[in-house]
Amino acid sequence: MRRQQKLRLAGTVAALLTAAFALCVFGWAQGGDTPIVISDGSLNIRSEVPWSLYTGTGDIKSHPHTTKSATSVAFTVGGKDQTIAFAGESCRVDITYAGAHIVFNTGTDGKGFMMRPYSAFHQGSTANFLAHNNANAKISHVTIIKGNQQVFDSDAVSGTKITIHYQ
Repeated sequence: MRRQQKLRLAGTVAALLTAAFALCVFGWAQGGDTPIVISDGSLNIRSEVPWSLYTGTGDIKSHPHTTKSATSVAFTVGGKDQTIAFAGESCRVDITYAGAHIVFNTGTDGKGFMMRPYSAFHQGSTANFLAHNNANAKISHVTIIKGNQQVFDSDAVSGTKITIHYQ
């Protein structure tokens, strides 16, 4: 009788621990802000979500959290910090690097974040980093489009950094 009680108690504890672990994993996977940070100087891209979890084939990779939305783009270009807020509009960040366009965009409702061309990058120092295959260039131009309106368009100099907030 006592043994059965101990087994039930052990089973209950194991079930609770398993549930707690599952909630932690789910919370990490669906957590709040999962920003994408683009840094100049041998272009590097950091994602809070490991790149191996992005989906898609070929040059277009999609963020795995398809129900999240772009909420803002914070950036430093030419030594000036700026932030553009988004609320359900599409977001497009077009960066010219090594003469080519690196594009980050959402769907028309601000969800479904994608980046391209993925083949221009390789695994960085961790699973959260991508490094451009050409390490000798600099970001030369940045264009940001909110909905159907171009809200920022400028040549860039060294030290450009762009953070796309996605939550």
